[in-house]
Amino acid sequence: MTVTTQPVPEELIPLQVAHYWHQDHGWRLEDLEDYLSQETIATLRAFHFDPTTREEDQLRWKLTTNGAFSTKTAFQVISPHIPSTEQPAFWKSIWKLHVPERVRVFIWMVVKNKITTNSVRKFRHLTSDDSCPSCEGTAETAIHCLRDCPRAQIVWSKIISPDHIGQFMASDRDRWLRSNVTDNKTGFWPGEWGSFFSLVLWFIWKQRNEKVFRGNTLSPSSLCNYVVIKAKEWAHAWESASRSLDRSSKPARVEKLIGWSPPATGWFKLNTDGAAQGHGGDIAAGGIIRDSDGEWIAGFMYRIGSGTAILAELWGILQGLKLAWKHGIQFLILESYSALALDLIRQHHDPVHLHASLLGKIRRLLSQSWVVQLDHTYREGNRVADWLSKHSLVYPFGMHELEAPPSELARIIREDLMGVSFPRMAIREA
Repeated sequence: MTVTTQPVPEELIPLQVAHYWHQDHGWRLEDLEDYLSQETIATLRAFHFDPTTREEDQLRWKLTTNGAFSTKTAFQVISPHIPSTEQPAFWKSIWKLHVPERVRVFIWMVVKNKITTNSVRKFRHLTSDDSCPSCEGTAETAIHCLRDCPRAQIVWSKIISPDHIGQFMASDRDRWLRSNVTDNKTGFWPGEWGSFFSLVLWFIWKQRNEKVFRGNTLSPSSLCNYVVIKAKEWAHAWESASRSLDRSSKPARVEKLIGWSPPATGWFKLNTDGAAQGHGGDIAAGGIIRDSDGEWIAGFMYRIGSGTAILAELWGILQGLKLAWKHGIQFLILESYSALALDLIRQHHDPVHLHASLLGKIRRLLSQSWVVQLDHTYREGNRVADWLSKHSLVYPFGMHELEAPPSELARIIREDLMGVSFPRMAIREA
């Protein structure tokens, strides 16, 4: 993204950020538009800066949302230069296989070329003979032992159709492992192919060790039947166990009727929402304040700039709170569709957090002499704010207060007053 459109005059370079910020109105964009690109201006519009806190500048790691450095995101930076079998996504697929832990560790060792084949033993000076104990004469590498050895080929030929066996046997080691471990939709196996494939490798290796260390040698047909049958048994057992675990670990959900409800007498309700056109695209927010009779008190539409969905949600909450405070409201229920935004507001945040300034502003506003209750609601109970935020994307940049609802909102507001609700699968409350 181009930041500047022309060289910045030398006399402007020493100026600090606070010089371009008006505490009541935000950025002095008229002083910046001659030098910054439209993309940068749009990003600045959505960035909150608060010089009144007197906080010192902080170093922030831009690849995390909380601004703190993480080895995970650092690894993501260098991952394009790492072989495919060393990519984070590939490792995740290994640890998510529906197989016993020892099989996952075994697959990891195969990928890292750590299983003690005769080639590895010779490299470590543990033997002078690296030949395969089954076919002899050929060096026993991991790919040879598990795929290319004639005994292993018999196993694979029973599992994979003749139309695909040529391609299956032709790829190099890394590509072969990556494509099969991560593929759960192949036609070779009705269940998860990556898990079944890993189990076949495990049992081929076990039978290789039975021959080497115990002298137990199965005939090619017996080996094939043993490996395939055992792999199928384990695959079925682990897929069944995994499905049961997934069902038990997920929070119970029940069908509920969700809709907007008015607050108690003497209270007001603020509903806010944010809208985003893709990650890093245009963002906007909207909100509505209603009393205990469901009557419109105030509303707003706010075209923010460029950013993320969570940034839009936080801006919507801030602008809604400011509007409620402006109207002198003392008892307020704030409902937001974003559970993440509400959690960020409730929790302590590090000064290097990406949205630290915005969160700080919201918290200071909540600490004023009024009572504000933060509640999460589903989209079915937040339809007016949802409409306002989405339609704000085509409004001019900035804050637009609404003394009366747009005519297009009449039906939704009327349905809210009537208590219209919609079915939704929601988490069962304890």
